[in-house]
Amino acid sequence: TCCQRHSQQQQQQQQHAYLSAMVKLLKDVQKQLTPDVAIKVTTGLMVAGGGAMLAVPKRMWNLFAHGRPPWEKVEKSADPDVPLEPDRHHKQLLRWVGFMALSMAGVVTKLTLGDDMEKNRKPMCEVLAGVCAAGVAMDGVVMSQENPGQNENATIVDAAMGGTLAAMNFIASRDVDDE
Repeated sequence: TCCQRHSQQQQQQQQHAYLSAMVKLLKDVQKQLTPDVAIKVTTGLMVAGGGAMLAVPKRMWNLFAHGRPPWEKVEKSADPDVPLEPDRHHKQLLRWVGFMALSMAGVVTKLTLGDDMEKNRKPMCEVLAGVCAAGVAMDGVVMSQENPGQNENATIVDAAMGGTLAAMNFIASRDVDDE
């Protein structure tokens, strides 16, 4: 009937207006999310996490092995196969991971810091998007294992952070379309 067609047209107009507003919002976000911002956020998180692993591996064990915040005291391991405290090998492994994170942050910063390095920023965002996406894929493998070597909570947090950083760096690496 005529009223139904009119109602459908109104609904389609509302949907079009909503989609247009969402596209405008995403373009505005993209304009704010420059490669410089994405790189600073990503390297800042690398430095924070890497520095913590290097300086206080025993506390970071709480996160990776028990899925608890590093500042919380873990009284009992939920998994009987996971020791409450890291042994010297696990502490050293966490230190190496921290060292690698700090090293990567240093390389990224050296290749992108300064006005003369602006040409490197978008390609670096592409690289960081790929690295972070690969980390998410690795988290997917961990989650698919029957007896993974990392706590499920830690894996979920890592995948969420990695996915966010991958998307952020990918968006920052794209040219803004000013239409």
